[in-house]
Amino acid sequence: MGWFSSLVNGISSAVSAVVSVASTVVKKGKEMAAKAIGWLADEAETFVGDVQKVWRTVQPYISKVRAGLLVAAKAVPWPWAKALALGLERALAFVEQLDKHPIAENLQKAVEWIIRMAREIKTKILDDLEIQTAERNAVDIAEAMSIVPEEEKKALRASELVNNYLLVKTRVARAVSQSTVTDFEHYLRIRAAQKLLAGYEQIMDNLQSIENVDPDLFFIIEVSAGLISEQPHLSESQTERLDLLTIKLFGKPLVPFVFEEMIIAWALDVDAIEQQWAVLNKELAKDKVMRRRLELSQDIEPLTAEEQVFLSNLVISTDKDSQTLQALDTAAREKRNYVYASEGFLQLLEKDEATLIEEDREYLAEEGGEVGKLLIECAQNGRAWTSLTPDERALITDFANIFKADCKARGAAFKEVEVRV
Repeated sequence: MGWFSSLVNGISSAVSAVVSVASTVVKKGKEMAAKAIGWLADEAETFVGDVQKVWRTVQPYISKVRAGLLVAAKAVPWPWAKALALGLERALAFVEQLDKHPIAENLQKAVEWIIRMAREIKTKILDDLEIQTAERNAVDIAEAMSIVPEEEKKALRASELVNNYLLVKTRVARAVSQSTVTDFEHYLRIRAAQKLLAGYEQIMDNLQSIENVDPDLFFIIEVSAGLISEQPHLSESQTERLDLLTIKLFGKPLVPFVFEEMIIAWALDVDAIEQQWAVLNKELAKDKVMRRRLELSQDIEPLTAEEQVFLSNLVISTDKDSQTLQALDTAAREKRNYVYASEGFLQLLEKDEATLIEEDREYLAEEGGEVGKLLIECAQNGRAWTSLTPDERALITDFANIFKADCKARGAAFKEVEVRV
């Protein structure tokens, strides 16, 4: 069982609680949609192909930083930055009074570094040396927290947020910039951490003082660090808390919050295949016209040696490109059915029964359950699209077509937004 499947299973009780007042059909539809999503994530390469290819398609979008925002951010630090500096000075003054306590010198260095970093916190990505400094700061701040009065701890907690945010933000940025990912779940974890940090920044933007720091901020940093670790793990209590937090910050439960990134990546990959097909189809059409002209000409009179060589090359290239075009068409058709069907599962989890009824889509709960069972069977048994019966293909295709426009709209919206890392 993969990380995402574990997450789905871990939150199943929460999902059941949310839909407990819904009809039996909708409840079963949501449960099947969650299971199907877990299998799709675990066996993604069975359905949509090489993860590295998808990563190359989506990476330019998730690593893009909007230049205008960067310029503005440099001029406008978080409003509580000055208060943080004053609070840290008070904490440092207390430590220095403790008869040259050994932590004083280290804390002073950490304080000066954190105040300096806070001035450019929205744009700063740490280098290797700065990462080491931040890691030392974390130790020194923790030690200082154990000896200062409660009033001075407020500033130290805020400085801990700045320090650890910079560490996690840098690790996420490095993960985004790497040339490969381990698998689709690795991609999901990177995007979840990236989006959570955006939520963190949203809270920080609205924070006016360091007196009452939202506990969610510490939790976001903790979870984001865990998501990009080599062995990611969320406890049951962390999963339930994160589910509530994603609803609060992003308006959607945890599973669709994470899985929608898979849908977007797949949709972009399908778009890339369709664009590749369109370019090749246009070039092939021109080559076929030229080939026919030469073949007709040689029926009338012999071709020159140069024309004969050109025709021979055209015969080889057009035959090869025709096969490639057919393969691209088949791949795009198969993938888009899986991707658009996945959009349906996602919406079943995002929307409550009242919304489904309002949109005249409550029937999708039952149909989605049938499609979900079929896709799980495909994943478990390694069944390719070509092995499905005509009725099975029709079931998936009909369900997928309902969500084609929604899926494309989700991908288009993603491409239009420069994602901050």
